[in-house]
Amino acid sequence: MAYASASDVAGLTRNLIAPGSTFTTSTSPTLAAVNVWLSAGSALIDTRLASAGYGPIPAGNVAYDLAVQANAAFGAWWAERSRTNARVATNERTRADYFKKDFNDLMDVLLALDLSRGGVSQTSVAYAGGQSVADKDTVEADGDRVQPRFVRGMFENPEAPRPTAGQAGDPESRASDSS
Repeated sequence: MAYASASDVAGLTRNLIAPGSTFTTSTSPTLAAVNVWLSAGSALIDTRLASAGYGPIPAGNVAYDLAVQANAAFGAWWAERSRTNARVATNERTRADYFKKDFNDLMDVLLALDLSRGGVSQTSVAYAGGQSVADKDTVEADGDRVQPRFVRGMFENPEAPRPTAGQAGDPESRASDSS
């Protein structure tokens, strides 16, 4: 189910449906084509949300209108692309390019938000960090544990020059320089 509707796309692309006010079976692009693009855009939004650890945004959620606008921009991008739009010079922008940029900008905003605070369900939570001391002790106490093949510093080059005390790059000298 798409977030936006063909009427949302029509509001952005009045030039494609004039003199009418909606997409129909006789407009170019057709209503069916716009609905396919909206469905594809919704799938893209949901996939990008899933890669960030969120489920689809439910209707009535505070971020829902942002998803509707992104979906409408996606549909307008493809609707404008379906029409021939000659460029006068390289790097000249067409309406389709602007709708694509709008879609990408809206997705960046949407993905930068902590949607879980707005009530969007989290499908997975990933974090970068180490183990707790208790977890480390539990693992080390396991007598049947397989020893790791790699250890910290295993591939260090012993002949590589290292900063000595007081030289630039020495962590101790940076601490004393800032005081």
